[in-house]
Amino acid sequence: MREVEGCAFPTRDKPVALLCELPELAAIGDDVWREALSVSEVITCPAGTKLIECGSSADKFVIVLQGVVKVYETCENGREISLYRVNSGQVCVLTLTRLLLRSNRCAQAMAEQDVRLLAMPPEYFNRLLAESEAFRSYLMRSMAHCITDVIQLTAQVSFKHLDLRLAQLIRKLSSQETGSRICCTHQTIANELGTTREVVSRLLKELEHSGHIKLNRGSIEILDREKLEDLCLG
Repeated sequence: MREVEGCAFPTRDKPVALLCELPELAAIGDDVWREALSVSEVITCPAGTKLIECGSSADKFVIVLQGVVKVYETCENGREISLYRVNSGQVCVLTLTRLLLRSNRCAQAMAEQDVRLLAMPPEYFNRLLAESEAFRSYLMRSMAHCITDVIQLTAQVSFKHLDLRLAQLIRKLSSQETGSRICCTHQTIANELGTTREVVSRLLKELEHSGHIKLNRGSIEILDREKLEDLCLG
């Protein structure tokens, strides 16, 4: 984990209070867990902070306490694709793989929302693996969520046409909004789908011409949700 100067604020007195809102973590009651918490840091980073970059070192085991972390990959040509997201109460599998494989040749991570992260020294993580059954069970469940997300992404990229994936992404984004307007750029959508902005712009124009949506600067308005739902069914 690479702390970013000016936007990471370690503290030592907050982990227990924050864990009260995360039942899976609060349920771990081993002495080694409490000892690990006592030496761990809570790091606060604002949205947009690059937490891990290709080639950087990650020397801590990280759990997301609050907010959302996006893990993504960037190709040599600059194209980006989102791999999965780490939500509150979940393990940052990217830091886990770096610790276990002792390699920094992995993906990248960014705070998609303001986040609070529990950063644990690796020696205490190793002790938890060896001595805490409750922690091992929690770790396996968190990893299973991540693996499921990656499998779903692989299936979508392999078997679904891009226009279908785009429609399903618009539906997903709209479910997170209270109205019919989605605030996002064509480049943001391209990064989610692992394609180019030009391709996304062309497909969005087709959706606009067919009456599904209306394009505005920096936003998309859904005009016919029922037609969009039908399109998402393929």
